[in-house]
Amino acid sequence: MTVGLLAPAPDASAATFGCEASALRGTLLGSVVVEPVVANRGAGACRTASAGLNAPLPVLLTANAVSANTSLAGPAGQETAFAAGGVTDIRVLALPQLPITLPTAELSDALGSVTVPITGLLQTLLGGLVNVSIDLRPALQALLPNGQLPLAELVRVQGAMAYAGASCRDGAPRLEGSSSVTGVSVLGQQLPVGQVVDQALSLIDTASIDPSNVDLSKIVLPLGLSFGTAVVGPLLQTAVQTVLDALPPIAIPATLAQVRVTPGAQARSADRLVQQALRIQVAVAGQSLVDLVVGEATVRASGDCPEAVDPGKAAASALVLGCTTRRLVLTDVQARDGRVRLLGVADPSLAGQRVGIRFKHSGKIVARATVAADGSFRATAPLPARRLRPTNHARYEAVLGKERSLQLKLQRRMVLSGTRSAGGKVTLSGRVIRPLASPSAAITVTRRVSCQRNEVVARVRPKADGTFRITVNAPRGELAAVYRMQTRVRKTVANRKTFQTFTLPRSIALG
Repeated sequence: MTVGLLAPAPDASAATFGCEASALRGTLLGSVVVEPVVANRGAGACRTASAGLNAPLPVLLTANAVSANTSLAGPAGQETAFAAGGVTDIRVLALPQLPITLPTAELSDALGSVTVPITGLLQTLLGGLVNVSIDLRPALQALLPNGQLPLAELVRVQGAMAYAGASCRDGAPRLEGSSSVTGVSVLGQQLPVGQVVDQALSLIDTASIDPSNVDLSKIVLPLGLSFGTAVVGPLLQTAVQTVLDALPPIAIPATLAQVRVTPGAQARSADRLVQQALRIQVAVAGQSLVDLVVGEATVRASGDCPEAVDPGKAAASALVLGCTTRRLVLTDVQARDGRVRLLGVADPSLAGQRVGIRFKHSGKIVARATVAADGSFRATAPLPARRLRPTNHARYEAVLGKERSLQLKLQRRMVLSGTRSAGGKVTLSGRVIRPLASPSAAITVTRRVSCQRNEVVARVRPKADGTFRITVNAPRGELAAVYRMQTRVRKTVANRKTFQTFTLPRSIALG
């Protein structure tokens, strides 16, 4: 019996996915904000989008490729959201002069005034002056490094991509991320790409300046003296130069850059995942030169994922509903292990809703069950009073809104307690409640072929205690099948007259 399966329409509780991607974002020189390419930024839900570079990069950046992509694919209830962002061969170029203040205060404090001896003709011209004090600091300051870098680029990354995906798996949202990075160098030094790097690199090496090379015009002379005065000027210049030539070189401390490289960083919460390919931070003297995230992908999930539907179980539910106009069917009621076990099937559109089980005698709801994605539901309830169990008052019905199932009696003379499908075989086990016919009557097993026709697939006799275990061939090409068993039993031990008894129809998913 072939069954057509209709997927339930998605409802407001179905999972909604969000996604966005950024190729590159951050700041340069502490103030230049960079984020040239994004995909699906600010959208409430994930959608397919692609972005590439359509405007020039900031003057400090070059790259071969810059891209950000997002996508949403798959049928309703089974979508997969995806985001990817990154770059190929990106470079952060060095400026001719850094817009930062290098630490040079120690040099200025160490050098104050310098005494220049005055002799000979110059002493006579200056009225017998023995020496003069000059201030070298402005001239020395002019010789200090001006922030110029000895290299052409601050950072180079050959390739960095971040990937993130979101989907429903086993009835729950699953968020996953990964990244790839190749070829990272900072300040001309190659760095490892598989680990966090946090170290100081030399931006400007240790150097020295020679006082004899200062620009004399930048020296501060005592009031009234000048290198430009006729006769006195050249003599004073010679005297000062002699003193400068005798001064030792002045050491300049190295300028270090603090570099931190973080590959594959991932930030995760219950409903959001942000995957980064690479973050690079470079600072000098506490001032940021580079702070860039290279490749970033984000996915989000909200709402509930539909439960994964087993095609065989869905087909089994459809077979039960296929021969009735009811949208709610109670398929089995049994007393087992000190409880009442109840099985049923609802229309798949009712998946996720709560079914109530009402006991006829009291009219009260004694159990509740949630309809699974395949339409099935199951629950257990307390056993009723012993005096009620064999009576017609011990009946149960399933209710959901205006939907009602047929009422099923708790005790029957023939019950199906177990089913199994594997390897093209179906095994049915259960019990015929004694007293049995004498001799025991055969059990006839039928399979529903259509709503109007059944076919006999087996005849066997139960054991002396009434138990049976029957194995039949599963129908080929079917996802599910409905079986029912029938036999004859005696009403009482004293009364040898027999009457027919049946199991309830059981729909079985075929393995």
